[in-house]
Amino acid sequence: MTSPLSSATSAPATKPASAAAGLPSSSAMDKQAFLKLLVAQIQHQDPLSPMQGTEFVTQLSQFAIVEQGLAQTSRLDDLSAQLGGIANNDATSLVGKRVTVRGKNMAFDGLTATSSAVTLGEAATKVTADILDSSGKVVRTITLGSRPAGAMSVMWDGKTSAGEQAPKGNYTLKVNAAKADGTAVTTTQDVSGLVTKITFDKGYPELTLDNGTTTPISDLVGVEAIPTKP
Repeated sequence: MTSPLSSATSAPATKPASAAAGLPSSSAMDKQAFLKLLVAQIQHQDPLSPMQGTEFVTQLSQFAIVEQGLAQTSRLDDLSAQLGGIANNDATSLVGKRVTVRGKNMAFDGLTATSSAVTLGEAATKVTADILDSSGKVVRTITLGSRPAGAMSVMWDGKTSAGEQAPKGNYTLKVNAAKADGTAVTTTQDVSGLVTKITFDKGYPELTLDNGTTTPISDLVGVEAIPTKP
């Protein structure tokens, strides 16, 4: 027995079955295309060697599988859209809360010292922190000495390497850590701030903090509520 959808032998014709049925040239076959192909195959079968009943039943079974697959895909798309809406709605509750996210940005207001959290994957004998301005230029290098593995805070007083006050703006913190043999130690950096806005134009929630940091919600590390004044 030959395979379904190819078992019937067409009578000599100038057009193939798919062309006679007006099928699209796309290789993807949806429910309507499947029905057109099945009807065309029945119409163009060889009268001297008609399609066997078992072959017809097999093709109907294949059609049922195709239809079920399309229905399941549609339901999954609807479910995905609903879950996305729920996630977006939950994300809006972060507005006005203090959060900690993965990032290297440091916002300096021109007066107050600012800090950033860093986590060392291993103990390091030499740790330095470079403060870079918006153009990527290093304005200050802070020597932090040796530090154990774990979380640590990097404080910047807003001064440049020349001892002058740095201008107000957004800066980047780059931490370099190494062992005694010079092997680099992995670091992760966190930024904290108040969530002022959440956007969804990129297909996922993106947080904007009051320090100018913009980051996807997947980089969220922690959330804390702002204590209310009595």
